[in-house]
Amino acid sequence: MRALLERALHAALAGCDARGRTARALQAETLDPVVALAAGKAAPAMLAGLLDACGARVREALLVVPRDLELPSFDARVRVRVASHPLPSAASVVAAEDALALRPNVVLLSGGASALLCAPCPGQTLARKLAVTDALLRSGADVREINTVRRHLSRIKGGGLARDVRRTVLVSDVLFGRPEDVGSGPSVPDPSTVEDARRVLARYGIAEDGPLVETTKPGEVVESPVDVVLEPRHVAEALADALAVEGLHVQLLAPSTAPVAELANLYAALAIALGPGEALVRVAEPALTVSAPGRGGRCSHLAALLAARLAPGVTFMAAATDGVDGTSGTGGAIVGGPLEGADDALARFDTGPLHLRNGTALPERPTGMNLADVHALVRAQPTSPAPH
Repeated sequence: MRALLERALHAALAGCDARGRTARALQAETLDPVVALAAGKAAPAMLAGLLDACGARVREALLVVPRDLELPSFDARVRVRVASHPLPSAASVVAAEDALALRPNVVLLSGGASALLCAPCPGQTLARKLAVTDALLRSGADVREINTVRRHLSRIKGGGLARDVRRTVLVSDVLFGRPEDVGSGPSVPDPSTVEDARRVLARYGIAEDGPLVETTKPGEVVESPVDVVLEPRHVAEALADALAVEGLHVQLLAPSTAPVAELANLYAALAIALGPGEALVRVAEPALTVSAPGRGGRCSHLAALLAARLAPGVTFMAAATDGVDGTSGTGGAIVGGPLEGADDALARFDTGPLHLRNGTALPERPTGMNLADVHALVRAQPTSPAPH
């Protein structure tokens, strides 16, 4: 069952073609010249799609990517900046300043762009932004709440590029998200306010350290077209199709941002009712409150919580579609029964090493994609008796 699930996951990710979808979205674009910013984990594929569609009309482009991401070969028109994720660094500040100076008219964004582009607002510092962002990431806040605060700490997020931008293309990693949620919306106006950001900080008991600033609001700039070419539901649909090809009867569950513990309870109950040859698939971005400095992530934690509660014959996969599950050193996990040492690892939020020791880890391998997490719960078909 592990081999089947890994095969289906690979097929699902391969089917989410950011390059082709970006090219199709821009095939009728008439801007000349094109000055492009591409930022995020899917940015190389998206930029390749832009070049496919617009060719020689692309005068220059800035590509901002996380470390360890394999890049295709680009010509001299493309400048590459490597920055940090999930927390910004000095390199993220340099990348953001380059983007502001570029004044792009086309922006291509995907998951990870919020950390990769960091321009602290006047009176803010990188150190303060790091502290607030880290506290939010550990608090259990969802990505929309986190990005609401990020926008109001920044000169680039929340429409900082919107006055020059004429086209935005998005690969969205945000469940139920809007354009301003992807990469914290540098190219689109922002309907949220400073007071919204303050409410998020208060909700999670995080001190307001330094100033918050208002963002570019709808009506203040000419709003340009936005194309969302990929979003999380697409990877769930692709995984369901891949499992169906493997002979399973698959049901898609609604996307979820529920806490990890709540999802573990639900999946344990669903596993009991799952029939032979049946599978459940869901895309999710579960909330996880981290209270210890272990090496873990949402997928590895959920799999460790659920492993001992699975009904016999049921296998569960939780996979980070970007191939990097938090700080776990894994891309998620596939489990089919109890794990030795799970209770201690869960208490220390150290579930990555747990899965690596038990052989249940998915390999950490950046995919050049980011469409949230995908979960699959599968009961194997009964083995046919050998003929006599």
